[in-house]
Amino acid sequence: MRLITLAALLVLVPLALFAEAQQAPERRALQQLGLTDAQVSQVLDLQAKARDALRQGAAQVRVLRAQIDKAMLASPVDMAAVNALVDQMSQARAGMQKTLLAARAQMQQVMGTDNFQKYMSGMRRALAHRFPRWHPVPRLSPRAGGGSFWM
Repeated sequence: MRLITLAALLVLVPLALFAEAQQAPERRALQQLGLTDAQVSQVLDLQAKARDALRQGAAQVRVLRAQIDKAMLASPVDMAAVNALVDQMSQARAGMQKTLLAARAQMQQVMGTDNFQKYMSGMRRALAHRFPRWHPVPRLSPRAGGGSFWM
């Protein structure tokens, strides 16, 4: 029993330290905005809860996507079942969007509108290298020879 407890501690302590180290830059950024320690804790808790809810929603969407793919391979395809799965997937995505918006509203309430805008601007700059801007390919007009997909 002691060996299992010791092994668990040896695994969990580095994970806890790593998680705390990951929060340190965000904590500093929030403190630089003039937020109190209580406000910083509230914001970090809101972020963690939203992140967990979004992970669960994304997992649910992946499962539903796999179920749709499987249902589409059936012969004959039961479109009523496929449509029901698509509706469930849409509801899961809508739930994820609602979670994001609720977290944003709560963070804005805790931080104040100006501080929230400054914080989000800083986060965008900090994460810009991880998420480069997407530049869509311009659509070809029928006059440019693109035509329609169905023609």
